[in-house]
Amino acid sequence: MSPLLTAPRAAALATAALATLLPAVAWTAGATASTAATAPSGPAVAAAAASLAPEKKCTLPGGLAELSGLAMSRRHPGVFYALNDSGNTNQVFAVDCSTATGRLAATLTVSGVGNTDWEGLALGKDASGAPAILVGDIGDNFSGRAEISVHGFTEPERLADATVTPVTYRFTYADGRHDAESLLADPVSGRMYVASKLIGAAGRLYQAPLPPLTGQVNTLTAVGTAPCSPPTAPSPRRAPPTSCAAAGRWAPTRHPSTTPPGPSSRTSPSRPSRRARR
Repeated sequence: MSPLLTAPRAAALATAALATLLPAVAWTAGATASTAATAPSGPAVAAAAASLAPEKKCTLPGGLAELSGLAMSRRHPGVFYALNDSGNTNQVFAVDCSTATGRLAATLTVSGVGNTDWEGLALGKDASGAPAILVGDIGDNFSGRAEISVHGFTEPERLADATVTPVTYRFTYADGRHDAESLLADPVSGRMYVASKLIGAAGRLYQAPLPPLTGQVNTLTAVGTAPCSPPTAPSPRRAPPTSCAAAGRWAPTRHPSTTPPGPSSRTSPSRPSRRARR
């Protein structure tokens, strides 16, 4: 069987939730619509909840057993992009979730780069202002990376299997090395943000310079705290990111899969079948 996904409900940026994604455990992500806004409460929350559109769900195709990033398309309604974690292929998968059964619409192979520790996925802007898919190679579980990187390429106008050539931005943190699993992008300015991850403590939100430069290392500077990962998580893995243009409330449910989503994708190990929603 395949994972189960609920469609997005609200935009988000600075407070995008870093929920833990574990085998057979669902995660949700939600946040405020502004980087400066404070979270509403009481009647405001009730009113907002009442105005939400009905949920839509679809099953994901196989091969995403190490799903590590999700971002909704800006060009193709009902389509979102997904990627797998480190040790998997250097590919981004376009999944058409406009019907109850998700369909693999395209496999985008990112040329010239490896999947060191792909953890984040977001929709930003390219140099011309067109929608761009941003792949965050930002994981660093053991604080051993001197720099991290984000690979960006223009979102395709037509969905078909293709090899894309990215623009790569290199980054270091102003205050030392950090593990991170969430990449975000402001839908208006295109500025990128990285949220660091700590188990049992609040991480920090770092912003990239605007625009970031190629051919040199850019510095990420802290601008605030990030949500806290649960201290009881039995594994340091998984905190899927959400882009501010496509965030909302998601509830994917993990299921075993041994079928890769693309002809050149690596087969993922099967896991015990168990549904869990929260």
